[in-house]
Amino acid sequence: MSAPALVPSPLYGLRTWSVVGPSGEERLAGPQLATPWPDSGAWLTAACAAGHAAPGPECSCGIHAWHPTRRSARRVLAIRREVPGVVEARGAIEVHRDGFRAERARPFAVLVAPRANAALARRLAGAYDAELVAVDGPGVILAWCRERGLGLEPPVIQELLGPAGLAEQRRRERATRLKFAAALAAIAVAVGIGLAATDDPGDRPLQGRTGEVRQP
Repeated sequence: MSAPALVPSPLYGLRTWSVVGPSGEERLAGPQLATPWPDSGAWLTAACAAGHAAPGPECSCGIHAWHPTRRSARRVLAIRREVPGVVEARGAIEVHRDGFRAERARPFAVLVAPRANAALARRLAGAYDAELVAVDGPGVILAWCRERGLGLEPPVIQELLGPAGLAEQRRRERATRLKFAAALAAIAVAVGIGLAATDDPGDRPLQGRTGEVRQP
């Protein structure tokens, strides 16, 4: 198994945040956690419940972001009720095929699409000393990142990971998809069993080929 690809910081990527806090005092938080990110240009440092330093190998800990690609740009714009943006990461950074996991990070830019809440985006950008960037599609996001040299280009990612690293990450992704599919199948079976157990015909008549069937 190949070692994870590590790169010198800083590194920039795309991600989304949820919004927490009362109106006028909103802050950014991870989509899964309601803990606000530190504002005023401060850094959020990742921690792992397993007790090791983040990002740890063979773990999902760390602050996640996607490489600036057309696919990831479409993704961040498509996630409803979350704020898209560019994150600046430092410290230990583990590179993956689609993105990276970092030791610490902070918002670098808040992206605002035409139908988004521009006033909220402006308040958030001000709270985090981040740049406010108006975008009307994934192409604008990519152009903005490339003009500033933000993010890793696909050839650089491939060189960092190497053939063995890419193959290993594809294997892990397939294994994760299979586990997810198996979990969904188990839930579907459990729901089906529950429905069957509660589908008691009671005193309702049953119909057979020759007519009504009486239960003893």
